[in-house]
Amino acid sequence: MCRSAWLLQSWTALAALVALSVSAAEPAIKSGGNEWYLAVGHGGHRMLSRDGKTWEKHASWGEPKHDQNDLNVAVNFKGAFYAGGGYFSGRLTATRDGERWSDGVLPASSPIFGLEVLDNTMYAIDLRGAVFKTSDGEKWELVTRAEMPSKTHWIRGTTQGNGLIVGSGDFGPVTVFDPKTGKITVTQMAGQVDKNPGIRRVAFGNGVFVVGGQSGLLAVSKDGKEWANNAVNGERGDVVCVAFTGKEFLATFANGCLRSADGNEWTKVERSVPRQVRRVNGWLYGYNSPMKISRSADGEKWETVPNEKAWQAKAYAFGTLAGGEPPAVPQPPKK
Repeated sequence: MCRSAWLLQSWTALAALVALSVSAAEPAIKSGGNEWYLAVGHGGHRMLSRDGKTWEKHASWGEPKHDQNDLNVAVNFKGAFYAGGGYFSGRLTATRDGERWSDGVLPASSPIFGLEVLDNTMYAIDLRGAVFKTSDGEKWELVTRAEMPSKTHWIRGTTQGNGLIVGSGDFGPVTVFDPKTGKITVTQMAGQVDKNPGIRRVAFGNGVFVVGGQSGLLAVSKDGKEWANNAVNGERGDVVCVAFTGKEFLATFANGCLRSADGNEWTKVERSVPRQVRRVNGWLYGYNSPMKISRSADGEKWETVPNEKAWQAKAYAFGTLAGGEPPAVPQPPKK
């Protein structure tokens, strides 16, 4: 082989190797089609982005307050975005084009704190642990209601894994909903005696669920029923948020962060991490204030995400918009 041909072949191989290493480090961002990111927050704040950094299609119902305009969660389902929240009841809004939104209320619901898609079905989980489902995004039915230890044991966030939907919230209840049986199991976690309403204290990754809570609780389970390390650790302080990065778990506190691959052994993170972290389409989005957004590909390096209108961004979704009229979500009773 002549020297020039050898050099060309060597540089081609090197370029391929570099490209491979870069692609492995980047999040798995889809391309092609009418795909968008959605961010939502209180005040009915909604905004969309093509790249997850430049936001457009802003919509709201009012100023961010703790009221019926709250939006807590979002998901993409069958060509539409759905966002859920509320204060008195479970408010639901949806769009197929990012411009026109339907607005409704799930009958006999409390505020929505979970929207999960499993096996071509979307589930909504409300504050009191009730589970609703739909196969088309328009016709909803109540599946079951959790039997909570008290009226103030509330769910503030959900996640899914191993075919289950797990929720956690105020005063330490953990709910496990099994779509195959339609039943909910409730476990009271150890040492949870205060409200401590962290809005994201449950995560799934590497085959296990991790639940955080008051006084340093960090418990781990495969099925949401049998828990290891179900005990407080006062030296840690209260857990603010638990998130899975795609590689490991992060547990944030008022003054620091811990990391773990399996939810059992935790080590200190020697860097600044946002107190609230959400994962969508391979990216981690974080905030201390919900109007000041940052994101990271790996949980190590964080970049500022522009938010010129100072819109709230407390929950995220990613997916395709099919276009057309918004889904006809259930309408509230006429007064």
